Amino acid sequence: ARIDGTRAQRSKFVVYAMAQARTDAQPSRAGRGLMVLGNDCVHKVMTFLAVADARRGVGATAKAFRTTAMSMTLARTRSSEPYTLRSQFDTGRGDRHGVVHAMATAMGTRRWPTRAVRINNDGDEWNGAVAAAAVPPARLGITFHRGRTHWGGNWSPDGEPYASYAASAIVDQVMARDICGGGECTVRTGSFVQYDLPFQLKIRAFQFGISACRSERFRDWTFEAFDGENWRQLWNFTGTMSAERHTFWRVGAAKRVASNRFRIRLAESGEPYRCMHIRGLELFGTILPPWRID
Repeated sequence: ARIDGTRAQRSKFVVYAMAQARTDAQPSRAGRGLMVLGNDCVHKVMTFLAVADARRGVGATAKAFRTTAMSMTLARTRSSEPYTLRSQFDTGRGDRHGVVHAMATAMGTRRWPTRAVRINNDGDEWNGAVAAAAVPPARLGITFHRGRTHWGGNWSPDGEPYASYAASAIVDQVMARDICGGGECTVRTGSFVQYDLPFQLKIRAFQFGISACRSERFRDWTFEAFDGENWRQLWNFTGTMSAERHTFWRVGAAKRVASNRFRIRLAESGEPYRCMHIRGLELFGTILPPWRID
């Protein structure tokens, strides 16, 4: 009897939640169907579940919810309208997950894959090996431009294995992982790190950290977006940053352009050489349709 009572209570809770979702959802299912999902897909999917499903028990409700959430109709509808990813620093709630995390984890439905990376192939010598660094999303383009007069190392920062090492460093959002190589040391004005997205993003904020390696030399930089013809400066920073922690930057409303190309570039400075060990570069804003994350 106690078990039946517990099940009844759960069913009543699910019915109430779904009824509340139907009451709160605007427009209603009858009026618009799945054509408008907004930024709360769970809320909207619940409006598609019949109250009769809840009356059959928690298991039937969960199965119906999963079927609807994984349907092609829902997937097509989601990608046909804007979708906004905000940071907790921007809204006071939520988390730090932006578009890079969404691409790497299929909107948080799977773990971010990791891989072993290293700086070079010097055998027994120190090679900066990291056993579990974040794998960059397959559809995210990453470009490094290292402006320098010469490279004194016996390996190329543009070749493997360092290219994979640097790409993991730029996307990996766990600052405790020591992913910092010499390829980004002693670079000059005009050097940059660039993201190419597979969709248009109306940028509203970004965040990143820097490694401790000569962090005082990472200074005087700009955050820019390509508008189709020219690079537009969205943020200009002079001075130095605190090392080994993420810093959040909010883009002013007047500068929230839509683009699929963003970069951090070293601007003119009194420092002839600088270090540029950027970590965990993440972007926030509204993804414009049509779009695909995975």
